[in-house]
Amino acid sequence: MDAANVFLLVCTVLCFYCTGASWMLQFVAYPTYLLVGAKEFVPFHVSFGKRLLPSVVVPMVLTCVGLFILVFARPANTPSWAVILAAVCAVIILLTTIFLEVPKHLKLDKDGKSDALINGLVRDNLPRTAAWTAASLLLAYALFASFPA
Repeated sequence: MDAANVFLLVCTVLCFYCTGASWMLQFVAYPTYLLVGAKEFVPFHVSFGKRLLPSVVVPMVLTCVGLFILVFARPANTPSWAVILAAVCAVIILLTTIFLEVPKHLKLDKDGKSDALINGLVRDNLPRTAAWTAASLLLAYALFASFPA
């Protein structure tokens, strides 16, 4: 297995990890915010964010960067359309994160619990979760297509 194939494999594994993390945020973490009391919410949310940074945010950013690099460093026999579409998913992920999710998290840290903001986190995380899922499936396809018949 050459370096390009190893890189594709690493990106695929990381992408599936991020997909799982995104689904966990969608169905477990963000909805659970609603159960935290208003008085306890800011310390909870700040602490949650600090824990999320190394375990989810850093891998997600590195994976998005990897998806961009993969467009130019893919194995020769890997379908270019699959890695290009996975990179498009990374653009969707980054844009939704930067422009929709991060501002809500910052506002929750500053202003405290808001059911409307929390419901917005759940709603606006759905395109990100769909993009992670699509990118994972595209990379799985690319990975299997890169093996000789």
